[in-house]
Formats: sequence, C-alpha cells, structure tokens
Amino acid sequence: MQPLLDQPALLAGLAAIILMFGFTIFRDLRHRRLGPDAPTKPVQRQYRNTAILLWLMCAACLACWALAGRPFADMGLQSTQGWGGWLAWGFVAASVGYALYSLLVTALSREARIKLRQDFAKTDGLDLIRPRTAGDHAGFQLLSLTAGVTEEVIFRGFLLATLAIIMPVWAAALTSMTIFILAHAYQGPSGMIRITPITALMTVVVLLGGSLWPAIIIHAIADALAGALLALVDAHEASDARSEAEDTGALPA
Repeated sequence: MQPLLDQPALLAGLAAIILMFGFTIFRDLRHRRLGPDAPTKPVQRQYRNTAILLWLMCAACLACWALAGRPFADMGLQSTQGWGGWLAWGFVAASVGYALYSLLVTALSREARIKLRQDFAKTDGLDLIRPRTAGDHAGFQLLSLTAGVTEEVIFRGFLLATLAIIMPVWAAALTSMTIFILAHAYQGPSGMIRITPITALMTVVVLLGGSLWPAIIIHAIADALAGALLALVDAHEASDARSEAEDTGALPA
C-alpha cells in the first residue's frame, strides 16, 4: 500500500468521482423528496444526459490513470487470468442463460407478466426513468450498454484499483461497492438493497478474473434485461387484462 499524496492525477480522479456522484445523489434525493412537485424531463433526454455524464466520467478516469503513469491492465483492462478468469466467464454464461430464460418465461406466461407488473409498480424511482415508447426503449437499451462499459471502468476499474493503493483489496472492493450503490439512491432504500447482490457479483467477477470485461458484459445484460422485461410487460398489458377479466367472468369469453 502506498500514499496517494504523490499521485495528483489519481487524487483528481477520485475527487471528480466524489463531486460528480455526490451532486447526482443530492439531486436524486431532492427529486424524491419533492415527489409529484419535482420538475420532470422527457426520459430520452434523461438517458442522453446520463450517458454523456457517464462517458465524461469514464474518460476522466482513464485520463487520470494514464497521467499517473499506470498501465491500464492494472485497472482491469486486460484479458482474464488463470482459473479465476474461467470462473468469471462461467458467470457470464450463467447470466446469458438466466436472461434468455427470463425473457422466454415472461413472453409465454401471463402469470409471470402479472407478477412482474406488480413488482415494477412497487419499485421506487422507476417512473423517473421508465421507457414507454419504442424510442424510449431503444434509448434505454443504448444506455444499458453505456452503463455496462462506463460504470465498470469508473467503479470496479479506476475506483477499486485506486483505493487498493491505500487499503487492502477487500476494503477497496467494499468501498467501491458502497459508493456504487449510493450512486443509485434515486431507487430508494429498497432499490439499493435490490442491486446489492448484482453489485457484489460484478465485484467478485472482477477480483476473480483480474479483468473488467466479464463484469462489463454481465452489467450490460442485467440492465438490458430489465428494459426488455419492461417492454414485454407493457406490450401485453391490454391482452393480459382482457384474459384475466375473461377468466374471472368480468367479460364474456
């Protein structure tokens, strides 16, 4: 472990992350407190603004790392290593399988869609970013890819690797996880609890394989899956309501 005082570029990167996401957390919490009185923006504009912010932060982290004279491999921009790498790619394969299974079950089962619809209705903060139109869904999927790349570089790349210079790796991992979860404060306490397992999984995957690439894929799949499930649930809303009414006798068969 080394002090960071002689690494001004890394300190600048840490300061940028803290300031930018501190502002984001403050804005989101203020928005939640105002509730229906909070000013709203079209979701596609929100997606665009979020993507711009994430890419700028990602570029800043990469620039600060390079200015510090450190190889990008040290922040996980390399191929996976050893048996841990194979295990990391195994988690990627499991994530792909789970996503395909979830999509198939949701597409074929009205009961699964009804349960998902109920879960989405209880999800804090979802209305702020929920896609509604075909254009919204396309924007959401692009944002999913952006988040998969940029958030992994920022949090489990630059942040984790920089913190690991001044503290044990396990402490750096827990700290980066905590900051990542807090950056999703707009989802409320239940939302932050809900993303904790996937956050832990992506952190473990990076530590196992020594590479960001498997975590980038898992992250993008998780976000894209959420958008695809929303699209399926919304697309079948009318037909599900009619089928349920017919089953209960509210409508003639």
